[in-house]
Amino acid sequence: MAQKESPLILIIRHFNAPDDAVLAADIQHWRAQQPDHERYYQEVHQLWMAAADAGALAQVDVHASVARLAAKIGLDEGELFTVERLRPRNHLLQWAVGLAAAVVVSVLVYRQYRPAAIHSITRVTHAFKDSVLLSDGSMVYLDTNTAVTYPEQFAAGNRTISFASGNAFFKIAPDDARPFTIDMGHTAVRVLGTSFNIRKAPEQIHVDVKSGRIMFLANDQPKAILNAGAAASYNLQNDSITTFLHQQQNSDAWLTGELRFSDAPLSEVFRTLETYYHVTIDLDTNLSTLGKLNANFNNNKLEEVITLLEQTYPIRIVQKGDRLIIKSKHAL
Repeated sequence: MAQKESPLILIIRHFNAPDDAVLAADIQHWRAQQPDHERYYQEVHQLWMAAADAGALAQVDVHASVARLAAKIGLDEGELFTVERLRPRNHLLQWAVGLAAAVVVSVLVYRQYRPAAIHSITRVTHAFKDSVLLSDGSMVYLDTNTAVTYPEQFAAGNRTISFASGNAFFKIAPDDARPFTIDMGHTAVRVLGTSFNIRKAPEQIHVDVKSGRIMFLANDQPKAILNAGAAASYNLQNDSITTFLHQQQNSDAWLTGELRFSDAPLSEVFRTLETYYHVTIDLDTNLSTLGKLNANFNNNKLEEVITLLEQTYPIRIVQKGDRLIIKSKHAL
């Protein structure tokens, strides 16, 4: 990019003349040089788009604007300009034009550098699932009964949202210069670019990493670094964390609708069913001798899963509302 003009001026020229191929190529080359350039370009672009009420500077009616200003200080419009050119005809008018230009520049500088007001949005799901597209391109998928707060636009150098409760799957847009933080009160998850699931209950937080790598923090202290395929459970009561080499297969089942069991003990199967179908399961039989389950379910109703389990194992399942009782078929 030519150094005779500042990047800001050249970017604005580019916005005013998007068909200028040479200027567009210079801007593209400058943006690619370093992340700070790209961030600066995006900030100017957002300011440009937000200032739709101002329009392009090339379209400003200078004659009318200065005439209105001069009228306010007691000059007749006929004294302002010659017919041929918009040129001041006396020193007072030169002062007026200079004042107008100074006001315009001051307003533009103020609009560019004033601290942006950060508007926060709180999304709470109840009976329905939802999703949120964040301003950096990251996606957050919300399960039922989940609450999250996020800024309408992330501040420069910071990507932080608050996760109050529930179950959510995060797909974070990569940005090496701005780590992404999910604040959960005394705990947090920090990432660069990855996908993972967080389930936050009153006494426990469970994290499963699908791709990339995350850092789990408690009281601003790192507790664990989890790579793709790993998981961790943090106990909020005693400040303890347990990590797993392999993530739970079904941590994102609420999002995909798929339940996958591979050599899964029945005790694990029923724990998964409790979470997925939002039921309570009481075990009234010894399941340790009943073998393991290998099965896949895709958006099946609970009754369909119950039928398969009763056909596969010597158990009978009694359903009472949102409570299931598991008994042995041989029990009286």
